[in-house]
Amino acid sequence: MFSTNGVEHFPDDLKPNLRGYVNEGDNKLFGNILDDNYDMQLSYTAFKNFDKYFLRGDKNRFGIWNYETDILPKAFAKYTKHVDKVLPSSNFSKEIFTKNGVPADHQVVISHGVDLDRFKSAIKFPLRTNKRLKILANIAQPHIRKNIPGLLEAYGKAFTKNDDVCLVLKISRKTKGSSFEVDANSIINNFKVKYKNHADIEIIDQFIVNIEELYNACDVVFTMANAENFWMCGLEAMASNKIVVAPKYGGQLDYMNDTNSFLVNGKVVRAPLQMQYWEPSSYAKMFEPDTDHAAEILQNIYKNYETILNKFKPNMESIMPSYSWDAVTDQILNLCK
Repeated sequence: MFSTNGVEHFPDDLKPNLRGYVNEGDNKLFGNILDDNYDMQLSYTAFKNFDKYFLRGDKNRFGIWNYETDILPKAFAKYTKHVDKVLPSSNFSKEIFTKNGVPADHQVVISHGVDLDRFKSAIKFPLRTNKRLKILANIAQPHIRKNIPGLLEAYGKAFTKNDDVCLVLKISRKTKGSSFEVDANSIINNFKVKYKNHADIEIIDQFIVNIEELYNACDVVFTMANAENFWMCGLEAMASNKIVVAPKYGGQLDYMNDTNSFLVNGKVVRAPLQMQYWEPSSYAKMFEPDTDHAAEILQNIYKNYETILNKFKPNMESIMPSYSWDAVTDQILNLCK
């Protein structure tokens, strides 16, 4: 393996396979370069990098990428000629790529996965709250498309300080940086002004080494994102046997349905330019989830948690073997010629 963004967060169990690395944005080589001719090349990177990242061989070149809005930056699709197969992680992404000129037969949908053994752990992250129902929103980077205002609006409509519930926000509280980021602090403060009697909120902005411990500490995993190309958090939540709530739009529909989760209704609308990555389009689309419907779902879970979990749990467990990293690995290896 060769790392193109340093080794600060390189997993210890993979270090014996590390041949060399460069730090991100720096060409100084540490260790050794890799061989010139690979049996297989695999990289998760934007289309525009395919011509640079797949130079070591001419077979079994697989490029992974995804996109959230339905209009790609101009000329991105042409770079897919540098790989043998494009591997979008969801049918949602595949439809976007096909619409933008990537031939359907040049693509194979291969999902992301989870390490099921890690989710067997019963260790819980030490939350401050002692509320009965803990709703996790694992947002991380505060991008516009995560729809933080809509998520808080639904929570504010669903509960008050009299309810035995806490929203656990896993989010970076850094001030606004890129055009597609928002100031989470400002949004949270505005929410508190509008909903003066809001239910509890606990904010976590630290790095958590074992993220499954945070899922173990919560009961529900919730998003109101305008667009997700896969949404790893939902899959991780199911691996943790948590009730999952997400919009009825996006890559999560590959593994979420009415038998194993709650899907929030809404409508497709134009995506603001600031939300989009790389090169925005005034014609791009996103999903606007209904905060009233989301609030109804959250209230239902609050009142009937055990009944709902018992209903969803067998259907969550039945799909997980297909979404293990071992299963994903086998799918990729089976593409090799």
